[in-house]
Amino acid sequence: MTRKKIMIVVLLFLIGIGGTTYLLVDYRNQQTFEDSLTSKSPKVLEQAAEDVSLSTKDRNRYIRQFQETLEYDKALVLLNRTSAKNQQNWFYVAQFAPTDTVKQWLEAGASTKQVNTNKQSVLHVATSINRSVDAYALLVKQASKSQLNQLDRFGHTPLYYATVDQNQEAIELLLAAGAEPDKGTDPPIYETVKQNRTDLYQLLETSGASASTKQVKQLAKTYGATSFQ
Repeated sequence: MTRKKIMIVVLLFLIGIGGTTYLLVDYRNQQTFEDSLTSKSPKVLEQAAEDVSLSTKDRNRYIRQFQETLEYDKALVLLNRTSAKNQQNWFYVAQFAPTDTVKQWLEAGASTKQVNTNKQSVLHVATSINRSVDAYALLVKQASKSQLNQLDRFGHTPLYYATVDQNQEAIELLLAAGAEPDKGTDPPIYETVKQNRTDLYQLLETSGASASTKQVKQLAKTYGATSFQ
């Protein structure tokens, strides 16, 4: 065998060893990452994630799994500017996650501009009375006036849903930021009559909402709203 052929054989041998070593290291890193998913320590996950290449699809899937088990700190380890644009995960955070988590998603690039299939933004879906007012305040602060008054596919604004949920703090935040009290297919003020909430009715009325006396009386009778009769 000539010297040239010997060198070629040696080179191919070394390439083979290098390729095998790479595959073994890659496999080991992947196994380490898989094990870290069940670790209680976000730091362990963070260290393992640095050595693997996650597709956006997989990253979003793992984030979703962590959020569903309320492991928001581990989900944040995998959060980046691309995954922050995942509408499903972002809306989940906006509705249920702690205030600090919402803040970190916003800093990573999540936006109040994002909408779901019903043309609703996080301002529409995060109005539950059980939602942290501080978390909702972060969302309101990020929103433009047009987003505050955005109509979903049903013709409703965020203020409408806040009123339906009887969330006074969210109502006050929206009104203070520039929400129009009468905008939408169903003016929010009439929802307060159905709920027999004169305090919310007065809050909206003071902020410029208008209501037909006749319609108020009809709704009060239909819904048994004695405070309005």
